[in-house]
Amino acid sequence: MEQKMYDDHKILFVLNETEEHAEKAVVYLQSLQIPEGYTAEVALPEQEVSVAAYYHAVQQSSNAKYKVYLDEGTVILQKDFLEQALGVLSANQEIGLLGVLGTDQLLTNGVLYLAPHKWGQVIIERGQRIVGETIPGICRDAKIVGGGVLVTQYDIPWRYDLFNSALFLSASASVEYQREGLRTSVLRTEEDAIMLPDAAMEIDEIDQTRFLDEYSSELYPLVSIVLPTYQRPEYFRLALESAVHQTYRNLDIFITDNSHNTETKEVFEKYFAEDQRICYEHHPDFGERENWERAIAYENPEADYVNWLMDDDVFMPDKIAKMMDFFITYPDIMLVTSYRQRIDADGNIMPDTPMNKPPVDHTARIKGEDMGRHILMMMNNFVGEPTTALAKKSGMLEHHRLGWTGNEGKYRISDFPTWLRLLTQGDVIYIREPLSQFRQHPGQEQHNIFTYIAGNICWGLMMREAIEQNVFLVTEDERRTALVRYLYHLGSALRKLLPYPVWQDERFLDMLTVYQGTIEALKNGFRFSYEIHTEG
Repeated sequence: MEQKMYDDHKILFVLNETEEHAEKAVVYLQSLQIPEGYTAEVALPEQEVSVAAYYHAVQQSSNAKYKVYLDEGTVILQKDFLEQALGVLSANQEIGLLGVLGTDQLLTNGVLYLAPHKWGQVIIERGQRIVGETIPGICRDAKIVGGGVLVTQYDIPWRYDLFNSALFLSASASVEYQREGLRTSVLRTEEDAIMLPDAAMEIDEIDQTRFLDEYSSELYPLVSIVLPTYQRPEYFRLALESAVHQTYRNLDIFITDNSHNTETKEVFEKYFAEDQRICYEHHPDFGERENWERAIAYENPEADYVNWLMDDDVFMPDKIAKMMDFFITYPDIMLVTSYRQRIDADGNIMPDTPMNKPPVDHTARIKGEDMGRHILMMMNNFVGEPTTALAKKSGMLEHHRLGWTGNEGKYRISDFPTWLRLLTQGDVIYIREPLSQFRQHPGQEQHNIFTYIAGNICWGLMMREAIEQNVFLVTEDERRTALVRYLYHLGSALRKLLPYPVWQDERFLDMLTVYQGTIEALKNGFRFSYEIHTEG
């Protein structure tokens, strides 16, 4: 195939205009300054084809080295725009694509204009503006560039096989140019350099789906989902279906199964084995503790976030996407959680209880110290069970382990100690809509009496940790209120345990030690001295 010979001094304006508006668009172009020694031509669509197909055809037929692609209705107002853009490209041969607006992280809808952190600026008809951060210098590299104008000095094929409309083309082109080892940059322009039409933005759902399917692994952070399971094949199937059908694509799903039969394994192999995002392990020789420890030990260093999924719970389809949008918007938060619905064994929605009743009446950012204080003083895990929250791994023990201090040992409860650790480092977003469902049924671990005892001990240990670290429970009133409520709760727990043969069990005796030690701390200025053995 003969290689195309390019004219290094030719500029081609590629307009996406109807015949009705083409003449006006050309008039605007004629007012621009063409750099000395360059010629300029204009291409207009001649038939009804997709924008990407039109761009591709122009690319194939033109020998202009520099091409300026303009979205429909976009106008360049800065007279010396071409001189500035070509100056950057000629001085930086490794830059393949220039835009006037850019971002390093799209929201999960894939739309550049809606990204929370941008560089560059454009004006919209009627005077509105999309304004990002000021670019220091003449240009700045960005993962995604666009803004109604794209300037190229190399021809990387447009993905006409994927897209019908124009909305995702600039983001697609950005990735395609980077796949070829080229830089994509945002050009610093004057304040009113580029004007976009005042038209409602319409998202073509087919194009959006194709865009996210093709590029998610390159554009979005990897999220791990950790799913321990034991002999609940039907619930397991529902739980895993809710994970693999997330609208957020870039997932790493780890399953550790200690079922003593092969029913769960057969479900996995029948329905999910072809999903390359899933790593499944079957450990029929593991007990409950070993299976949990395997799940806790799992670490994918490429994943920045983790969401546990209990094998009897369910994610809503857009759970991870909606939560990741908050992490993208507020990079300093540590945790995103939501209202969770209670469902029964058959999946029927159950009434709220104080356990899952939302702490706020609208989606809100809550200070970490306030949420931690609220959890401890009310003895209520408002963040939710492991299924409920998406966590930033950098704030966790060893970047993936559960717990606050790592010393909870056999009395570690999987959720709220981890949340408390994260809340010491940053804020939490609470989403008011239900994004997960927490199943309550007779077969749950929560109904195990020794899990109940461990939970009571863990609450005491966490209150002690908060007081000794001087976090969450800071004032005397806060500490006194929390400890008195805890002791009142332990009194109720003792009455509940009366019928059970636990009175000489080490775990029960440890609970009594914590009970007595908490009373002593109340008497001695909140100084704790009790000791229990958490290993084993």
